[in-house]
Amino acid sequence: MAIKSAVNILLYSVAFGGGVMHSYIVSPLAFKYLPREEFGKLQNKVFPIYFIGQAAAPILLGVTSPVLSNVALSLLGVSLVAGALNYFWCLPTCQRIKEEKLKLIADKKHEHVVDGETKPTDEMAALNKQFGKHHGFSSIFNLVSLVTLGAYGVLLARP
Repeated sequence: MAIKSAVNILLYSVAFGGGVMHSYIVSPLAFKYLPREEFGKLQNKVFPIYFIGQAAAPILLGVTSPVLSNVALSLLGVSLVAGALNYFWCLPTCQRIKEEKLKLIADKKHEHVVDGETKPTDEMAALNKQFGKHHGFSSIFNLVSLVTLGAYGVLLARP
């Protein structure tokens, strides 16, 4: 039982601490200091690993949990669903949209000049809107995952 609990707390520490660190410290700093293209390349490498971990961690936590109440399992279940939605829906959708945007840029169909001002084409504006919407969903799912993991941590800390 002691080994199972130790594994659980280590997994919890990595999942919750890593999620908070990536979401609210590392990503904002990278966005601020890296050129947009480089930031995008970094996130394209990080997100698949981050989101699969976000989906897998609640399963591993559930298997090793010393707190097997309905509340604990419900919190982990919600965290799992949020991570799975990020990995299986938001990530591929955002990647597809980014590929479409890059194709427009490569074909020089992403912007035009109107009254001496450069503006995105209607197609690029629509893709930007779609990307923003799905990025918003992903941010909400990420927050739900972290909040539910935080609540699970409160249950772990109870005597």
